[in-house]
Amino acid sequence: MTATAIEKSTSRRWAWELAISAAGAAALIAYGSGASFRQDYVVLIATYGLLALGMYVPFIMSGTLSLAYNAHLGIGAYAAGILSTKVGWSSLWGIPIGMVLAMVVAVLLGMATRKLTGFYLAGVTLLFAVAFEVFILNQVGITGGPSGMPVVPPSIFGYSLSRYEIMVMIVVTMWIVGVALSRLREAPFGVIVRLRKEIPEAVEASGVSSGVVGLFALGLGAMIASVGGSMFAMMGRVAQPESYALHLIFLAIFMPLLGGQRSPWGAVLGAVVVVVFTFELQLVAEAGTLIFALAILLVLRFAPGGILGLGDQFKALFAKRKRQEEA
Repeated sequence: MTATAIEKSTSRRWAWELAISAAGAAALIAYGSGASFRQDYVVLIATYGLLALGMYVPFIMSGTLSLAYNAHLGIGAYAAGILSTKVGWSSLWGIPIGMVLAMVVAVLLGMATRKLTGFYLAGVTLLFAVAFEVFILNQVGITGGPSGMPVVPPSIFGYSLSRYEIMVMIVVTMWIVGVALSRLREAPFGVIVRLRKEIPEAVEASGVSSGVVGLFALGLGAMIASVGGSMFAMMGRVAQPESYALHLIFLAIFMPLLGGQRSPWGAVLGAVVVVVFTFELQLVAEAGTLIFALAILLVLRFAPGGILGLGDQFKALFAKRKRQEEA
């Protein structure tokens, strides 16, 4: 295949990806244009989508497992709450400031645990997640304690955004982040990030510090997750401890695995599946989490590439049958 043919094929693939992902985002927005509970539902999907995209960078691409993602979500949420209620700024400032704070926390935690791997790394970051939850419960003067902290609806030049506009904002943000990560994954630096997971020696041989790449992945993932936390708090108009509990960490781990590891959109798809199984299925409302766990086991057993990888498996199966028929 010539270089020109490869470029055309890549361009077509990008065009299809943009079209399909944009159609999916538009479908979510259209669904949320109805009753108020639909808007909450869509915002929950988008928040989980940003959480999964944040986990995708260090965990799937870089091979660094951090279990502090409830803290990154909470940092974004409480940044919006503190700035809007105690400082008097628009809660929108919680987005960039929360991103910076979450990045700093993730990088410092990454530097402190740079010599740890596997279970030890997961254990230390999990302890930090527990410490964060205890902090927001006990520091009543800062966070409001168990009752949470009110978040003033975001405003731009005096115009207060409606719930529907906040919903549109978070869905569009999730779509932009997904497109950006998809491009990053295929870019030269994204290839280096992915090589760190498989062949860290090759990264070092190229003149790039494997440790620096890992810190970059942790910082970027934390920033993405904090955006979801800020916008979720703006929609609910409150930052509450139970919204950033430890169970979110385990959901964040499995969402990219469930949807598919070869693309950031697999993380988003996994988030959609998680929300449907744990919140939407009325017939199994009490067993939604159990069914979700069983679904993960089935996917990892029969479709290691996730839901998106099923297409490749079917193609390979059809190609094999066609070769057998021709023989």
